[in-house]
Amino acid sequence: MSQQAVVQDVAAKILCDNLQAPVSTTAHADADLPENKRINHAYAHTALKPLLPILLLGKKTGKKVGALLRGLLGLIAGKTYRHRENRSKPRKPGVKPHKKMTQKNC
Repeated sequence: MSQQAVVQDVAAKILCDNLQAPVSTTAHADADLPENKRINHAYAHTALKPLLPILLLGKKTGKKVGALLRGLLGLIAGKTYRHRENRSKPRKPGVKPHKKMTQKNC
């Protein structure tokens, strides 16, 4: 990969993360979820990805952008998990089974 490709990939990731955060917050607020339910941010990122060209470039579609966003918020609000305070699952200590696979070059 060239340096320019890496810079573009990092910029695209930052842009998607910055758009995903307010969308997830809005989906949580609109769905009136209890405090112990949290939005699955990985799913929100996956659901937002196909809509980015439409939102950023204003491509013409049969649906209006508002309807697409309402549908997206509904999808994201449907994928939640229960957050439990003061719970952690530490990893088991030991050698990784496939060291060669964990240290691959980019």
